Amino acid sequence: MSEQLSPGLERDLVAARAALARHGIVIIRTIETELEPAVMAAVRRVVASSGRKLSKLDDDALDELMDDARKAVRSFSRDLQRLYTRLLAKLGTEDVGRLVSELEGIDQLFRWERVARTSETVNSVLAKRGFEAIELFGPEDLSDAFKLELEERWPAAFSRLKDLAEAAAKELTEKGEKGASRRLATQTKRRKR
Repeated sequence: MSEQLSPGLERDLVAARAALARHGIVIIRTIETELEPAVMAAVRRVVASSGRKLSKLDDDALDELMDDARKAVRSFSRDLQRLYTRLLAKLGTEDVGRLVSELEGIDQLFRWERVARTSETVNSVLAKRGFEAIELFGPEDLSDAFKLELEERWPAAFSRLKDLAEAAAKELTEKGEKGASRRLATQTKRRKR
């Protein structure tokens, strides 16, 4: 890639990839540290607000309910972290055309809606015991910093990388076409001789 892209575009593309990866890592770390506490706080609120159902549970059943909910959150969190890590690894591809095609899918998965799906796994645990469903309303349920990262910093860094990747793909295509026409002209001259 370095031999074909203009130095300025290559430098900007490398910096944009690094910036997006940093923001992705912050998102992954926040999910790792703050998703479980936020979901478990919501579970405790739902369980506490259902006094009649709560009174029917003995201590062991309550502990089991909380453990099952915690396991569901951890499992979802780990799976989401692995998914995001694999997606961030795709940013390192040297094939700019492939990077451009991967970017749309990456952006669709780094959204609050994807993170909020953790409530679905926990809600199935709660429903088995007759409790109401929890709901995560937005990234601020985890933290204000997470909201800032997911809704402002990530989209800005993503947009910059996408624009630069598309410009790089266009530049490589144009250089490839010029190179192909030069090779064709050279081959034609050789045949005439």
